[in-house]
Amino acid sequence: MVESEESTMPEMEGSELITLYSDVKTTNVRWLWYPFIAIGKITLLQGDPGDGKSTLMMNLIAKLSTGGATPDGQAFGRPQRVIYQCSEDGVSDTIKPRLEKSGADCRNIAFINEEIHSSLTLDDERIRQAIFDFRPRLVVIDPIQAYLGSDSDLQIAGRARRLMHRLSLWASTYDCAVVLIGHLNKKENSKGLYRSLGSIDVVAAARSVLQIERDPEDTDIRIVTQIKNSLGPSDAELRFEIRPKTGFAWLGVSITPSEERKPELPMFETKMEKAAYLIKDILSQGDMRSVEIYEKLKAEGISQRTAEDTRKSMGVRCYRKMKQWYWSIRPQED
Repeated sequence: MVESEESTMPEMEGSELITLYSDVKTTNVRWLWYPFIAIGKITLLQGDPGDGKSTLMMNLIAKLSTGGATPDGQAFGRPQRVIYQCSEDGVSDTIKPRLEKSGADCRNIAFINEEIHSSLTLDDERIRQAIFDFRPRLVVIDPIQAYLGSDSDLQIAGRARRLMHRLSLWASTYDCAVVLIGHLNKKENSKGLYRSLGSIDVVAAARSVLQIERDPEDTDIRIVTQIKNSLGPSDAELRFEIRPKTGFAWLGVSITPSEERKPELPMFETKMEKAAYLIKDILSQGDMRSVEIYEKLKAEGISQRTAEDTRKSMGVRCYRKMKQWYWSIRPQED
């Protein structure tokens, strides 16, 4: 007769190498623009040359720098900082005028001056230092091809993987979204994911991949399709136009209805517990007007009175600016 051995788990001795998933605090994905660009992650925006990739990003940067909203009305809250690193156009005669024309506040937009700091590469320590010093909410590299050590770097799987891993680490560590703008290769009959420049590791590292194409019926209209989203619905689409006389204009955003809602919230025992969770999540992206916060909480079934009681219990600071009340979790400046 064979005795059955009792199944027991050996106790794990102290280890500096191993971390238990049970010790990890669960958090929700935070979005700069749901479901296109996530905070702390890499997004790849790709298309053929001249299809409007940079123009699209400049107009989004303008809204972010002024505390505006996305084309579908998602408020950014307070003005946010952006690093826009572009090598294809002149800073003084092209990039700054285009940003100003888009309505950007250039006091919130920075770059590394490559006339002084030359030979900048994608995994350059100077990019990490710039992110650390400026603390932007968004970093845009335009185009990715210009910041490679050599044209073959993205073709070599191991090299591409290391590049993307380092960028992902910076995005996560410094709590910013990273958007890489890239030109498509010439494999016309290939799927969008395989028309990205270089190794498939580049696409694999990006949590969201957006592809711009011209509308075949009206080539002034651009269609942006989300061909990959590891964090949410991937059937999202947005449209904009660039016309010779009227310039840039957003045309609309659509998300498949069945996928439209964001990931479900955790279970809460009380309304105040839920309100505290939502307030912290909202203000983690920056200060926001109290009226906007009340509206967001109302949509989640939280009354204004509960919101106010929760704010006080959390110690969330309230201040007045330009005849508007704002909430903040940032330390008050002396």
